[in-house]
Amino acid sequence: MYDSESLKVLCGNSIEEPEVDYDDEIMESETGDPVVEEALREYDFTTITDNMNHPDFKANYLEAMKQIRTYSTKHQQLLADSIVKRLPEKYDFEFSINFDFINQDEINELYRFIQFYEYDHEKFIVTIWKYLNPDSNSLQLEKFCEHNTQKIMSEIEEQLSTRYYPELIANFLRTYNKENLIEWFCEKSKNLRAFILLALRKE
Repeated sequence: MYDSESLKVLCGNSIEEPEVDYDDEIMESETGDPVVEEALREYDFTTITDNMNHPDFKANYLEAMKQIRTYSTKHQQLLADSIVKRLPEKYDFEFSINFDFINQDEINELYRFIQFYEYDHEKFIVTIWKYLNPDSNSLQLEKFCEHNTQKIMSEIEEQLSTRYYPELIANFLRTYNKENLIEWFCEKSKNLRAFILLALRKE
């Protein structure tokens, strides 16, 4: 049994198929071994898509991206397409806008979005809490979120109207199902509890 889908992909795709002519691929290959290169790319891509919305995402993502950043835009387009296809399953979310990832800037914007969703949201969430301004001495994050959903949504909308956010992040914050957005906000807030309390007590 394989420990992960990405390992299964790596092992399976590393084997040359005897009936396939690899001459063209060898000419375009950087190392002269296109089968291994393709297997490693698939491994890196699957490492990211498998770990979306998983506690280990950040560590796996940062490690895989060291190599992915060296791939051509053409190859990174494949990863971008895979990420978008997995959004409904992993995040219960789909963008309300269409995009083709025809250049590296658009692909990088998608990377920024999944970073924001997964771990790079501290500034955003702490700022929302500062404006919510609950009593830091008795703050119970889950209970506050449960009883103040409209207030949280209003503060998020205020942030979107007064500050710049990249297009995909803004689209997510504007169109994500309200219940899911509150759940996401609360779950990520629990991981940032110490930073939230410190910010509130500085006010």
